Amino acid sequence: MKKAKAQVSADLLIISAVVFILFLFLFEVYANGIQSTRILATQLAAQRAADDVARAIDRAWLAGNGSVAHTSLPGSLPNGLPYNISIQGRQVTLVYSAGEGVRVAGAGTATSNVSAVNFTMSSGSDRPLNVTNIGGSIGVSG
Repeated sequence: MKKAKAQVSADLLIISAVVFILFLFLFEVYANGIQSTRILATQLAAQRAADDVARAIDRAWLAGNGSVAHTSLPGSLPNGLPYNISIQGRQVTLVYSAGEGVRVAGAGTATSNVSAVNFTMSSGSDRPLNVTNIGGSIGVSG
């Protein structure tokens, strides 16, 4: 009888160890999924901000002389990440630090007649931007 009880205890210990290892593996997979979701949310927010600025430039340029387009930049990316957005030529570039390095989101514009612009956003509320078309030259202020 004593050998049977010892066998049951050993089997229970082995099963418990396998279940615990399986739990640790699943927890690691879940944690990696959460981290990946955060990274993706930041990338999407950065791309959306760059796209919004590029669309505002295009709206003002296509509407013609004297037109004004409005948009806003988020005060920071998800998790409070600061970023720098610049406009040069036909390219809107948003640069931010994430984890191991620097990441870039960009969007193109229909015109290259944009005054060079450089904004740094670190925290706070959204920053409104006014995009004006004066004689075919696009100015961005905020």
